Amino acid sequence: MKNFNDYIKSIKEGTDLSENESENAFDQILLQKVNEDEIIDFLTSLSKKGENVDEIFGAVLSIKKKANIIKGFSNSFDTCGTGGDETGTFNISTITAIITAACGVCVAKHGNKAVSSLTGSADVLSELGININLDEKNIINCLNKINLCFLFAPNFHPILKNVAEVRKKIGKRTIFNILGPLLSPVECKKQIIGVYNVNILMRVAEVLKKLETEHTWVVSGNKEYDELTTTGKNYIVEIKKNKIQELEIDSNNFGLKKSNKEDLIGGDSKENAEIIKGILKGEISGSKKDVVLLNAASALYINKIANDIKSGIQIANESILSGKALNKLNELIEFSNS
Repeated sequence: MKNFNDYIKSIKEGTDLSENESENAFDQILLQKVNEDEIIDFLTSLSKKGENVDEIFGAVLSIKKKANIIKGFSNSFDTCGTGGDETGTFNISTITAIITAACGVCVAKHGNKAVSSLTGSADVLSELGININLDEKNIINCLNKINLCFLFAPNFHPILKNVAEVRKKIGKRTIFNILGPLLSPVECKKQIIGVYNVNILMRVAEVLKKLETEHTWVVSGNKEYDELTTTGKNYIVEIKKNKIQELEIDSNNFGLKKSNKEDLIGGDSKENAEIIKGILKGEISGSKKDVVLLNAASALYINKIANDIKSGIQIANESILSGKALNKLNELIEFSNS
């Protein structure tokens, strides 16, 4: 087995690590067997080379060995992005999770506080009044009773606190951005995963295939968003029953107007919470609502609530108009604090 500096040397020479080598390297990083400078050198060199499938999968295996996993909910759904897309959108995947649950899907929303963005899902949900620190028993009750719960990443992957400061010091995207959505604490088999770069779509899909996902979309909106967008074409790699295929969809084809980039920009957690409430109350329409409908429709399609995206948009919209989606948010606020 190579030592850690050998791994760094290999990466700098452009040589990919094997799955086992990557797993071993991340074991050393997470167990703090190497110093901060070595970790920074490793992560930045890996980013520069480009992380391959075996390197990503090896890292996933390393982290999962040390994770707190909740069993019995692998049939649930998660919508989660890598972050790091630098577009400044409001929390689209978070409101998508609420609407999807309101339409009958069990949603275990995995997320964190902001790392490189202004507002992470944990920040905005806290602002909305949701207790993000439920223990395992209450999470299980929450999923069983209201079909929706938030899983705060640090509570399930406490080992990752060992790299939190290093990530801040690096201040740029690293493999850890890619890993977040691949580490669902309930090991859910259906997901929409947004990625910050269209070039990593297929690599993330191949890792998901190794993780035996049932039906997942890995998406890049207009080659710049880590979610589906109404600003342009959406690039998707679908993994379904062990088969991988590439798709492209445009929101124009489903009766949604094309948006400008500025239309989807959010702000801090307070502003984003107001946007989420405004959409759910029916007070905000237009581009912000449309992009949410597109993402929710895709989630409903993956979960067989809708036969296609067009009917998914109608179902998602009806959940807002009827008040069901707002009720689901209020249920989560009440249940998480009871």
